[in-house]
Amino acid sequence: MNKIFIDKTWSKNWSGNWGLLFGSLYGKIYTQGLEDLTKKHFKHNLVVFEKGSSANYLAVDELKDYCAYLVNLIKNDETLPQKFSEQVIKNTDKIFDLMKKLDLKDKFTKEDYDSLQESRLVITTANFSLKKVIDYLPKELMEKYLSLFTKVRLYTEPVYNETDRILTKIAKYFFKDKLDYSLIPVITEEEMQNFFSAQILPDKEELSERLLGCALLYDSEGKNIIYKGEDYKEIISTITDKLSRKQIKGMVAFRGKATGKVRVVLDPQECNDFNEGDILVAGMTRPEYLGLMKKSAAFITDAGGLLSHAAIVARELKKPCVIGTEVATKVLKDGDMVEVDAEKGIINKLN
Repeated sequence: MNKIFIDKTWSKNWSGNWGLLFGSLYGKIYTQGLEDLTKKHFKHNLVVFEKGSSANYLAVDELKDYCAYLVNLIKNDETLPQKFSEQVIKNTDKIFDLMKKLDLKDKFTKEDYDSLQESRLVITTANFSLKKVIDYLPKELMEKYLSLFTKVRLYTEPVYNETDRILTKIAKYFFKDKLDYSLIPVITEEEMQNFFSAQILPDKEELSERLLGCALLYDSEGKNIIYKGEDYKEIISTITDKLSRKQIKGMVAFRGKATGKVRVVLDPQECNDFNEGDILVAGMTRPEYLGLMKKSAAFITDAGGLLSHAAIVARELKKPCVIGTEVATKVLKDGDMVEVDAEKGIINKLN
């Protein structure tokens, strides 16, 4: 196993019911694309696919270093938050306009695909930066920009599901009669480009193995490695080595306490028996979780910061919320009774 997984602590940045055409682009965004905006990037980036969903992990030391750099930029130029926010709004409008046009088409070109992925590169740089830096700003600057950044994050939130949907639609057009549609979720951005240039696709056995779980490691030199099978399992075990804990810790998004029955929801579209007062546990939430969140007594997520969807909704609904636990969806199971202490950022299993 690559020594990088042992030497570093990894933090879950996002997760969602998205395929690797969506998720793998972040390997390029975080290790290279951020350079255009902030003159700084991450040395490593990890994208994981498991159970029909993708997730992104960042090395904690690199995340802290990047955000400390952004904090200094803002301290030296307090016009940057407004500039970043305006850029995100502007590029959100552009990508929605593009997706509306693409959604009306039933035939696509390589240029259609490239324009959508390029639009994602542009929108993500500023959006990611303001989303992360808020958790590292001094209190006075955090309070100054929290409202502005929250507005921006809510404005851009619908982009992600729509992007994945359009990417899948484009892929189905190109792969008709060439690839079983069930394998599309594990095709990467790099492999899509190989298909365009040489009509080459990974074989069915390779892709079928990825469906069982895979991890993509990117670095700032443009290299990437795909891990599958036992290698993948070992990596996941290494980066989530806290799974035996009975007490889970995270960041407080909204204070309060609640006790209830856990419901781990990875796809809200498939959750039909969520009860009033249940405790919602998710990798992270998105707009389609809102109905469940209104029923829930409290929210717990693996990923997220003060500008995550769960944190924003918790503040609006005034419900206890603990975010950034890293492992809640792994440790907690449906039916577990838990006490959510969102005064201290602790979740205790009661059974």
